[in-house]
Amino acid sequence: MTGFDLAKAPHVLTWELTRACGLKCRHCRANAIPKRNPRELTLEEIRGVLTDIRTNFAVPPLMVFTGGDPVERDDLDAILRASVAAGLHTAVSPSVTPLLTRPVLEKWAEIGVKTVSLSIDGATPEVHDGFRRMPGTFGASIQRAHDVKALGLGLQINTSLCGDTFPGLARMGELVKELGATSWEVFFVVPTGRGAVLPKITPGETEEALRFLAAYAQGVKFRVTAIAAPQYRRVTLETVPGAKRPSIPAIREAQGFVFIDHVGEVFPSGYLPVSAGNVREQPLSRIYQDSELFRSLRDPARLKGRCGVCEYKSICGGSRARAFAVTGDLQAEDPACPHVPEAEPDPSSPLKVVA
Repeated sequence: MTGFDLAKAPHVLTWELTRACGLKCRHCRANAIPKRNPRELTLEEIRGVLTDIRTNFAVPPLMVFTGGDPVERDDLDAILRASVAAGLHTAVSPSVTPLLTRPVLEKWAEIGVKTVSLSIDGATPEVHDGFRRMPGTFGASIQRAHDVKALGLGLQINTSLCGDTFPGLARMGELVKELGATSWEVFFVVPTGRGAVLPKITPGETEEALRFLAAYAQGVKFRVTAIAAPQYRRVTLETVPGAKRPSIPAIREAQGFVFIDHVGEVFPSGYLPVSAGNVREQPLSRIYQDSELFRSLRDPARLKGRCGVCEYKSICGGSRARAFAVTGDLQAEDPACPHVPEAEPDPSSPLKVVA
């Protein structure tokens, strides 16, 4: 990604096609619902946005279709075909319910989907099924993961990290390797949606988890990513021998990342519920490049507290979603980061620690 201008185009675009889902996961940022919303973007509206993406972003983003559960949409295959036809690296992040079968995965492979993301939050049925609130989901997820690999698709494993799943992180890492994943994304749960009431991890535990991931990544050949924890870059620089300072900022809210919800609202992240506009009213490309919200979130000079004076702010910047969820201020310091910068922060921005 050397030379990639994150102000001109997102690196990753995640699109919530629907909020309908058969699961009732404890952490769900979308507060998923049983039935589809009649106000969802139509197939034709989605095609129009894909045309804008193909035309007005010089570098096409990685396209991730999610939900809720995208399989709840009966036009999902047509959406995927349109994305592939637009030349986008297309991924699907389905819920593991009875709707997700091997024939469904076979159809996606035939269409040209590149990657399937499956959520597994713990290495045992007790942890995962308890988190997803659906008995049997762990076993079904393992089976679907084997199906994805057998079909030659990329397998991404997503793991939500909170107080309940933190103790099993190392064992989860072993399972990811056993499944032959091509990517592991660890989501540091932001206290929004249903996730607001989950047991939190402390800043010290966040640091411990990031140090584990930085070391783990050195022993595997696949990508390991920390979501909503851009300080992973600082930890890597501090702990991995020979690590080099990145030449571009971290991919985070509005900075290389954009989220479209099921009715067309455009957000810096699915975990940051402040809309910059709606694709029904203006092109996504214009919202991403020109909206005041997105521009402000890309400006490190606006950061406050410890993030504002941190020597790593140009390559990290902290989680804006977590700062907003905890403090109500988009530019506040990330309360999950224990790092003490070399410079003193503004005394008007006191340390706010997630207990």
